[in-house]
Amino acid sequence: MSNRLKDKVAIITGGSAGIGKGIAKAFISEGAKVAICSRNEKSLKEAVNELGENNAMGVKCDVTNSGDVRNFIGQVVKKFGKINIAVNNAGKNPTRLFTIEDTTEEEWDEYQGINAKGSFLVSKYAIPEIRKAGGGSIIMITSISAKVGQANVGCYNSSKAAQEGLVRSMAVDFAKDKIRVNAISPGWVMVEVLLEARTKIIDYINSIHPVGRIGYPEDIAWAAVYLASDESTWVTGSVFDIDGGYTAV
Repeated sequence: MSNRLKDKVAIITGGSAGIGKGIAKAFISEGAKVAICSRNEKSLKEAVNELGENNAMGVKCDVTNSGDVRNFIGQVVKKFGKINIAVNNAGKNPTRLFTIEDTTEEEWDEYQGINAKGSFLVSKYAIPEIRKAGGGSIIMITSISAKVGQANVGCYNSSKAAQEGLVRSMAVDFAKDKIRVNAISPGWVMVEVLLEARTKIIDYINSIHPVGRIGYPEDIAWAAVYLASDESTWVTGSVFDIDGGYTAV
């Protein structure tokens, strides 16, 4: 690899599995130190072991809890001395199909809390550290669901649209601090829950992407490397659809 992130320190929420772990692997391969967080302590420990303790640290953190987020940021700075990159990847994915009429207040609060509030809190407390480091990059992992009408997932879609609105506003607010804010909007990506799915479900998902296949965490990870690196210093307020052509149809 080319050390595109040499001497950089990145925090990645939801970094113990799926897209988050894929991003962590790519960042480390490009020379970065990474700090991942998750609510699942077991998967967190397993991920740090896989990533290597010399390059990674893990902190148990609920991104909807400001105390947890401040603790996470503080521990990263204590160990690595700074933060250059923040990846807001932690998210609540749909676990059942339901319309807004059938959505409970508790479900609404959970989706908005993890996806939107979590991104707000992590950004809020990471920004001062990124500013101290001389600037850097904030990356939101959103979803094509932020812009594509889909039946029975309005609660999820609206939370992802909120993230993309936050990206554009933050890009304007913090450009003066040399902090770039962008989003990656994935299509369907092969994560743990889909690995257990029936073959015909995967076949269907493959068929709805013009390139003929589902995405993988590394497809998203290399886009994140670009947005985290100095190659993208003139890129802010953008949303990158990495979706196998799904939104082009």
